[in-house]
Amino acid sequence: MDNNNNNDNKQKKKKKGSTKRTVFKSLKIFLVVFLMLSVIAGGIVIGVVLSILKDVPTIDPSKINASLDLTSTIYDANGELIEKIQAPEFRTMVKLNQMPQHLKDAFIAIEDERFIDHIGVDPKGIISSAIDNLKAGAAIRGASTITQQLARNVYLTLEKSWDRKIKEAYLALQIDKALTKDQILEAYLNRNNLGQGAYGVQEAAQTYFSKNVEDLTIAESALFAGIVKSPTKYAPYRTVSPENFDSTKHYEVGRLEILGEKYIAIYNEEAVKRQKIVLKKMLDLNKITESEYQEALNENIKENLKPGQKKIEGISSYFTDYVKTQAVDALVKRLGYTKEQAQDELFTGGLKIYSTMDVKLQRELEDIYNNFTEILVGNPEKIKAPILVDWRLNKAKDVIDEKGNIIYYSQANLFNENFELVLEKGTYEFRDNNLFIKNKKLTPYPKHIDVADYYTIDDRKNLVSHSVGSITISAENYNVSDSKEIKIGSAYLNNNKDFYRLDENGNLLISEKYFFRSKDGIVQPQSATVVMDYWTGQIKALVGGRDIEGARILNRATASQRQPGSAIKPIAAYLPALDNGYTAATPIDDIPFYYKGQLWPKNWYKGYRGIHTLRRSVEQSVNVNSVKTVESIGIQTSMAYLEKLGIISKTDPENDSFVTAKENGVRNDETLSALGLGGMTKGITPLELTAAYGAIANGGVYIEPIAFTKIEDKNGNILIDNTPKETMVVSPQVAYIMSDILRTTVSDGIAGRAKISKMAVAGKTGTTTDQADIWFAGFTPYYVSATWIGNDSPKITLTNNSGTAARLWQHIMTRMHEGLESKTSFEKPSGIVSARICTKSGKLATELCTHDPGGSAVRPEIFVKGTEPKDYCDVHVQVTIDKTNGKIANEYCPEENKVNKVFIERTPPYFPSEHNGIVPSDFQYTAPTEICDEHNQSTIIPPDPIEDDDDFYFPPLPWDNEDNDDENEN
Repeated sequence: MDNNNNNDNKQKKKKKGSTKRTVFKSLKIFLVVFLMLSVIAGGIVIGVVLSILKDVPTIDPSKINASLDLTSTIYDANGELIEKIQAPEFRTMVKLNQMPQHLKDAFIAIEDERFIDHIGVDPKGIISSAIDNLKAGAAIRGASTITQQLARNVYLTLEKSWDRKIKEAYLALQIDKALTKDQILEAYLNRNNLGQGAYGVQEAAQTYFSKNVEDLTIAESALFAGIVKSPTKYAPYRTVSPENFDSTKHYEVGRLEILGEKYIAIYNEEAVKRQKIVLKKMLDLNKITESEYQEALNENIKENLKPGQKKIEGISSYFTDYVKTQAVDALVKRLGYTKEQAQDELFTGGLKIYSTMDVKLQRELEDIYNNFTEILVGNPEKIKAPILVDWRLNKAKDVIDEKGNIIYYSQANLFNENFELVLEKGTYEFRDNNLFIKNKKLTPYPKHIDVADYYTIDDRKNLVSHSVGSITISAENYNVSDSKEIKIGSAYLNNNKDFYRLDENGNLLISEKYFFRSKDGIVQPQSATVVMDYWTGQIKALVGGRDIEGARILNRATASQRQPGSAIKPIAAYLPALDNGYTAATPIDDIPFYYKGQLWPKNWYKGYRGIHTLRRSVEQSVNVNSVKTVESIGIQTSMAYLEKLGIISKTDPENDSFVTAKENGVRNDETLSALGLGGMTKGITPLELTAAYGAIANGGVYIEPIAFTKIEDKNGNILIDNTPKETMVVSPQVAYIMSDILRTTVSDGIAGRAKISKMAVAGKTGTTTDQADIWFAGFTPYYVSATWIGNDSPKITLTNNSGTAARLWQHIMTRMHEGLESKTSFEKPSGIVSARICTKSGKLATELCTHDPGGSAVRPEIFVKGTEPKDYCDVHVQVTIDKTNGKIANEYCPEENKVNKVFIERTPPYFPSEHNGIVPSDFQYTAPTEICDEHNQSTIIPPDPIEDDDDFYFPPLPWDNEDNDDENEN
């Protein structure tokens, strides 16, 4: 029995031991499997992490600030800020020691309270965030540290994924090892998006409160820290367009201009709600005291908001837009950038561009253009609409050209009240479910279908032109027949049910969804002016259009080429002539001229006036004489001077506006019309004309016009020193002669409306065919300027002549010269001499010249030393005539019939019979050639020279007192 018990005990112990071994073995196997699975899982995780980290960008944390995009800025001639260049971001870097402590505390408190202690990532924060999110059942709290946010903002995208979070943490660890906490915080506070395009706390301080970062209060600092969570939701103000502003719902805190558009800034209550959370967190962490907390809560953010301007107030973008264009061009040409690289540097490189703008003059010029109508026509209420525009209307009140073609439709004839495009019944039909259209409102091309433009009249009685874009239909969905009928396929119509509908009258209505329409339009006529310092080439003021308060579609001062009319004469005809043997006294005969067998050109006045000096030809803008001068010196000579004057570019012909015969053998500017009368194929810009006239004022030296003087990089290093290129065109003496001729064109000629009180003025008007364009270009001892007026469509002409342009120029330049010392003459170089000349021969005057039958033909004239005349006049002759018949008397004529009279003898002689009987006005003074048929002899008494007399009296010519500036040159 005992043995049995012992055996049972032994069996029990054996079984128990076996069980223990089995459990231990199983546990061992489990642990091994678990460890193996853990290793495998860990390996997989590590493998995944490593594969993700392979795409992490290589970084140098020590240069993290250098990787930040910076806002470029434009300054005026005095170094004052004009504009922060509009880009997706505005950023200005500041040092950490410039930031108040409470600003730093606000960001740390709400975004990363353990920032000082962690290693770039915050495990405790991650766990707390996970717990909070699990409790809430949603992602209510993030766990990214300030360092991680910096890594994301600088090196990564905003994509929400595990990949990004892993990369973010990895980069944050690197950054934390390489930089101090202060360096990280400084980079972070300069980089964060704080809404409304403001990146960094300094830019935010300017954007929301128009102050610097060091002046921020605790309340304002907490406001900024709250924005980070959502810059869209928590920005202190939002922007709405004026038409969407509702004073019953919105609280206005300011007005802004963004990319030329006007906006109203309205208070955003959500920002202050978030600010209170930040302030409470700062209090809980003992970053502020209870009293500071209460004071910050009581601060009225709503009333303290003061949106900062990104550009100087009262200045349009015409000038600064041109500065940007020139800066990009300089980076490409001088530093070898691609255009894309240059533009990227302009918008994100933190460049400092020092413009040539004189802000005072720019403001004055823009103020004048804001009052353009009142200056030129007075009260628009008393003027018949449209002002200054000479339009033709058909019976439907559409604007038409001289051939009856429609230029602009009346709005009511193009659209219905819903702005659906109306295509009249009978101009379309459906065939086999396809739509066929043949209507003058549509102009089909292989890849687009243009819609006609239209006009309205605004409340100031301006003609306003509105452009309409092409119909948004791809080329594969339509085709055009030889007869210009448009076929739109049935498949397109089926897929775009709202493309059209039919009205009750059977008209086809195309939805406005399918084309662009310029709602605001552009006022007409347009105008542009450039004011330049001709000594330096620096543009001081510039306006490119009358729409300076609205959208700036085209800078007409720098980019719009228009025919210059007679304004071309001084630079293409007379300046080259003065440098090639002509003098101011050279006689040019205004008599019929023939081009290709046709009588051409016409003068702005009726008929022909006969012999003029070169000076008088300019003063009276004689078309015939300008053409004859160009023919005399040669077209190639004229072109050579236009090249020196910046109008023609042989090195870059594609970018100049002059069309050579090589570029177009049929229609080009190598003609007497283009060079003598300004009838150019494309034309020139006001800037080009300004700079060319500047060469005359600047002693014959052309200086390439510049809009900026230098460009610095973000570290203050000079990238480009913009010293303008200079070209010697003519000698100072020749330039002075031309300048003086232009001076008397204003004082004694047809440009009298450009006179400025107590200031010397030199200049020339210009008018094109039917007054499509009117100009005045001129200069004073201080500035050179050109003013253009015309309609954007040259087919619509003006009611006023070039005197209106001269009057606007005079008004502008009077304002430009306010406060400047009076100067009534231009500086005369050495080498200028004077002589009394005969205006019919250009030679030294004689006693006979004083008895010219048309009035004294004696004038004082200036010459480049060595070119003054040496011979005496041989055009004036004294002839004894028989007064009863006006023929040459002979010895048999009764003495009482004989009288001595002074006449002129042309060389070569003029015979009206050879010109269809056309008689120039001075032909009546031609010496008779017929001898009295009752007698047989003539007596010609040789002239006696006269002495030079400073007190000589010169009776005026018959047309000297005419007050007429109505040119019609081309």
